[in-house]
Amino acid sequence: MDSGRQVPGKVTTAAVLGTVLEWYDFAIYGAMAVVIGRLFFPSDEPAVSLLVALASYAVGFVCRPLGAIFLGRLGDRAGRRNMLALTMVIVGVSSLLIGLLPTYESVGLLAPILLVVLRMIQGLAVGAEWTGGATYLIEHARTGRRGLYSGIVQASTVAGFLLGTGIATAIIRAVPEQTVDAWAWRVPFIVGGVVAAIGLFVRLKLDESPAYRELGEDVRPHQPNPAENPANDDEGRTATRRNWLLVLGIVFGVTLFGYTATSFPSFLTGVGALPLADALMTNVVALLIEVPLIIAAGALSDRIGRKKLMLGAMVLFALATYPAFMLVANGTIIGALLGQVIVVVLFAAVSGPMAAMFVELFPTRVRSTAFSSSYNVGVAIFGGTAPFVNTFLATSTGVDVAPAFYLTFGALVSVIFLRRVRDRHDKELS
Repeated sequence: MDSGRQVPGKVTTAAVLGTVLEWYDFAIYGAMAVVIGRLFFPSDEPAVSLLVALASYAVGFVCRPLGAIFLGRLGDRAGRRNMLALTMVIVGVSSLLIGLLPTYESVGLLAPILLVVLRMIQGLAVGAEWTGGATYLIEHARTGRRGLYSGIVQASTVAGFLLGTGIATAIIRAVPEQTVDAWAWRVPFIVGGVVAAIGLFVRLKLDESPAYRELGEDVRPHQPNPAENPANDDEGRTATRRNWLLVLGIVFGVTLFGYTATSFPSFLTGVGALPLADALMTNVVALLIEVPLIIAAGALSDRIGRKKLMLGAMVLFALATYPAFMLVANGTIIGALLGQVIVVVLFAAVSGPMAAMFVELFPTRVRSTAFSSSYNVGVAIFGGTAPFVNTFLATSTGVDVAPAFYLTFGALVSVIFLRRVRDRHDKELS
């Protein structure tokens, strides 16, 4: 590897665009969950409609591991660039079609069925989008800079959430509720389809990553290299399996906090009784604070190591989650904002170095498959269900801060697994 190699701007742009679109789409669905509940899952009880809408939000995550395995293997066999182009098409077309769907009032049960099917198709592509973009970008970066680019690609997820939440907030504040229900809710999804077309154009002009090119045309990711010692190959497979399980365990707590932070508007509206516009506004402010902190945390991990920074933040999460939820659930704008800021500051310290740590744990020939599958199994089980579980715990127990206990447990699990990671921030990619 060339220690002086610079990452081309078009590579960063391509990786970031796809990730922004992916999380933009999930953000607008989460932000519009109350509206989608009314239009696609009508019920006499608004809380029931919201819970069903959030359950359909989680359905997209069920397909993520399948997409991670299939598209991750495609990334290892056919190249990172080809896989990223395909995911962009799937995410963009699905977003556009959701924006064009008829509602329950027009076609009855067909409307929620079509919505769930599109969410599942989207989930297949999302299973490899963020991990694929992160792998592609970090494989371009030299040792001592991978944390910085990890922070950039992770910040783009929050930027996507920020963009989606910001657009949803503007629409809800600008037009009456009847207009939102009539047609305005469709606008953010259609915009997502347009962004996807731009992203696809950019990605089709990319070259392969240097790390992938160095494998050579005669070395297939699914075949052992004849020149390697079989004992070393067995050792490598054992290390890959071990690291796969470590990523899964770490993702438990991390993804709970990540998806809780980005689904706070629904929680604040359904549990904290804040008006939706105020809930969205506080979430936008918190996300604005988070973006630069993620990049700074990624860069800091290049100096002090990924493990030390992430471990410290998860310990603080275990201590600070309950006070943060006490603030969020008190029904005031100030409390909602302060509670969210506590969460996003700590989450920035965890998520900034995260992609680099996970990429560094796997060898190049299986990196796309191993990273995508381990990460997305964890996200599917714990992240996609987080908004639903949080709202369910609060509404069923009558204790507004009940989700804090679930998140604290997740933080402690991640601490246990992080302690077993071997930090490779100062080593070349294997």
